[in-house]
Amino acid sequence: MNPLHLIKLEWNKYSPNGTFRMIAILYAGSLVLAYFLVCKVGMNMTFNMNGTAYNPTLGLFEYPHNWELLAYIGSWMNMFLLGFLGVFMMTLEFSNRTLRQSVIFGMTRMEVASSKLAWAVVLALAVSGFALLVGLVSEVLTGSMLGAPPAGCALSFFLQALGYLLLGNLVGLLIRQTALAAMGYLAYVLFLETACRWACYFCIAKTRLLLFLPHQVLDSLTPFHFPDSVNHLIADSQVLANQLAPAEATMAALFYIGLFALLFCLKIVKSDL
Repeated sequence: MNPLHLIKLEWNKYSPNGTFRMIAILYAGSLVLAYFLVCKVGMNMTFNMNGTAYNPTLGLFEYPHNWELLAYIGSWMNMFLLGFLGVFMMTLEFSNRTLRQSVIFGMTRMEVASSKLAWAVVLALAVSGFALLVGLVSEVLTGSMLGAPPAGCALSFFLQALGYLLLGNLVGLLIRQTALAAMGYLAYVLFLETACRWACYFCIAKTRLLLFLPHQVLDSLTPFHFPDSVNHLIADSQVLANQLAPAEATMAALFYIGLFALLFCLKIVKSDL
């Protein structure tokens, strides 16, 4: 079946839904409000040092670091709102029995799975495009240097958005009830993985491989970059040492996105819908 037709079916299914629209509005509003508030507060955060005005955060709002800051702020929306949206969309399918109806009406199970994956890619592209628009508008309004986002930053944001969507879809597919699936997803990204990582670190082995767990990998795609003015104060910080390099985070994210998609397809094909 034509991928565009599959995407159109998904759009027709979710676009009228009030919760879907509310999450979309919350994502857009939260990203715009948070980023412009951070810019407004940060640019006016000045201190007097030996009679000279000094702003330690000014470097965050200069190109290309402004794009990195936007991606970091957007990562919180990706984790909470996009992840929950992935959970909600899958559990809604079971509540309305639309997965079973799709198969009954002639779609193969693989086409059903492909439509969900294609829809997740479209949503990830949409939020990445919106973040790009927010960044460009911010550059115009603040009078800062205009410039396109670095390719690595844009790719990392897209991969993170897609990763959290697929993780949410997978959790929703496994648990099927919206409240339980949402609690399970939030418990994993907020607590369970971190607790398991530190438990393994102290009780089993102090290995860097623990940085390659799914949520840690997705979170590492958009790290917070400290201003150059304070880097010397934290150069030896263990917090910075516990970060994946950009290439490592990208490759690991691609692996997990592929793994989530594979598990999702296998579950759709093998399980009772």
